[in-house]
Amino acid sequence: MLQALATWLSLAGLLTGAILSVAGKPGDELVKYYEYDSSEPLNPEIAKVREEDSFTIYKVYYDSVNNVRVPALLIVPKIGKPPYPCIVFLHGYGGSKEDAILLARVAAPRGYAIFSIDAAYHGERSVPGKELYSKDLEDSRRGIIQTVIDLRRGVDLLETLDFIDGDRIGYAGGSMGGIIGAIFVGVEPRIKAAVIVVGGGNMTLMLQKSMHPAIPPIREYIAKIKMSWSEVEELLRPVEPLNFIRRFSPRPIQFHCGRYDRIVPAEAQRQLVEKAGEPKEVYWYDTGHNVPLEEVVPRSLEFFDKYLKGAGKTGERGLHILLILASIAAACIVAYLRYRIMCGGRVA
Repeated sequence: MLQALATWLSLAGLLTGAILSVAGKPGDELVKYYEYDSSEPLNPEIAKVREEDSFTIYKVYYDSVNNVRVPALLIVPKIGKPPYPCIVFLHGYGGSKEDAILLARVAAPRGYAIFSIDAAYHGERSVPGKELYSKDLEDSRRGIIQTVIDLRRGVDLLETLDFIDGDRIGYAGGSMGGIIGAIFVGVEPRIKAAVIVVGGGNMTLMLQKSMHPAIPPIREYIAKIKMSWSEVEELLRPVEPLNFIRRFSPRPIQFHCGRYDRIVPAEAQRQLVEKAGEPKEVYWYDTGHNVPLEEVVPRSLEFFDKYLKGAGKTGERGLHILLILASIAAACIVAYLRYRIMCGGRVA
């Protein structure tokens, strides 16, 4: 009896630990900035654009919050059988959704679909005189929040497609895509594995130290209006990657960092890596911002092979069964203890 009880307690402990790990994660009070009504219609438009040897490219538009119509690419492999695992991708600063085509040329032959959007003020969403890295810090904050929600709405769309496996969605982003991606994966529970390339945390540090061409004018403006760095930090709290990245644990994450990076300062990358929970893989390269893709790409794909291709619907059902068993175990323990107390007996 005691051995059986110990087994039930172990299962119940797994359930309790999972609940507690979700309930009290850092950044919980900031998640509200990224909440939205997922029942709102997406009104998607999907049209075939062109084909390459290993994949087909579709142009996609769908509705997001604030009356935004999001432009995206969905790249579907010709290899393997649907439903396909999918990697959500976000480009770097000044890039566009089309940057994902380069990723597709190495990922699609391994059976991955790719989904890529234009971030706010990028690609088809460009607005003359507007930049996401801007002196108008409040507008920059709005743009980052909008982009994260747009990515989440993209996941909503992927879940409606029968040729995409909604239980095997990952994320990959570099530079700005790594910074914003660190927030996105922290607030989006449907992402199963993530790769962050030269992404950083500590927004004030990046504003103080980054040599990205867009940043020095922002520093000068902050000094001109005599805004303190503590005020900057408070304003940017809702878009601070350090406030969200730990929420991704216990899902697996992989980092690729430049030891001498001055665009996303190496110290900002270190802080993001340090803040992330386990399991995590971390690779440091003796480079600046341009880390060696001939090493990054194979490591990233092997990582996704391990955590996405092996974690499909069957694996999810196994996890659900385990959680159900743990719930039953907890209920049995409570009933047993109540029974013994009512009978006035000791629990042996």
